[in-house]
Amino acid sequence: MVRNLAFFAVMSLIWGLTWAAIKLGLNDVPPLLLAAARYLLTTALLATAVRGAGAAFAHGRTGRTVVSALLVNTGTYGLLFWGMQHVPSGLSGLVNLALIPILLFAIAALTGEERPTWRHACALAIGSIGLVGLFWTRLGAGSGSSGIGLAAIVVATACYCVGSVVSRPLVGAVKPLALTMVQAAIGGVALLALSLVLEPISDETLEALLTPAAIGSLLFLSLFGTIVAYTLYLVLMRDWGTVRAGLYAFVSPIVALAAGAWLFGEAVGWAEIAGAILLLAAAAIALLRPRGENRG
Repeated sequence: MVRNLAFFAVMSLIWGLTWAAIKLGLNDVPPLLLAAARYLLTTALLATAVRGAGAAFAHGRTGRTVVSALLVNTGTYGLLFWGMQHVPSGLSGLVNLALIPILLFAIAALTGEERPTWRHACALAIGSIGLVGLFWTRLGAGSGSSGIGLAAIVVATACYCVGSVVSRPLVGAVKPLALTMVQAAIGGVALLALSLVLEPISDETLEALLTPAAIGSLLFLSLFGTIVAYTLYLVLMRDWGTVRAGLYAFVSPIVALAAGAWLFGEAVGWAEIAGAILLLAAAAIALLRPRGENRG
């Protein structure tokens, strides 16, 4: 339990910082190309060190492996990165992070992975209120948001949640780090194909990948956001189930808020502080379960 709580804290910290890294990278690089570069770099970094990747395609797992990769990596980050170009980052974060625990719980309840309890309802209600408080002062910036941009973020979040549920049965048979590499390779190739078809790729675009901001963004997203944090997420999905692992969505926004204040000078007021407290309370209610309660 202590080990998994430590994993959860590290994962939440890293994924809270990824919003700033994504924002930095999107300043110079088209969204699909940035997402493709992230996962192809991840694959290259892991290819010489990871063993056992073939297990992802053994014993009839190929279909589940490919579908999960296309959902978690291609669908999620292709749509999310594109949507963030048309929706302010605060509103993007609110929509994405508010939907993750709700959708994960709904899918887990429908598939029988979780049994609905008052604890779930209480945690989701408190967490949703906390997220609104955390992003309250940034919601006004959403007046210029495009409807299609918001729709892209909603669909991206749904892809991520469905893909997480599809991935869970693979983790017991495939080592988490190996599954991270396989999904990154499949997702990265698909994203690159989409980028070549849908985005204008020129010499200037490729040169943008070599700017310090883009390199820093990609290294952080690949090394920490994918190799470290996503692998920890797979471990927690195996040990805790998708719903509890997805509760990082109640903790990462606090990290994102602090990073925004530090890196971009974003203001933090009482609404944000109150929202952060409610989010931590919601995460504690959901994570610290009484003995004997179903743990998925």
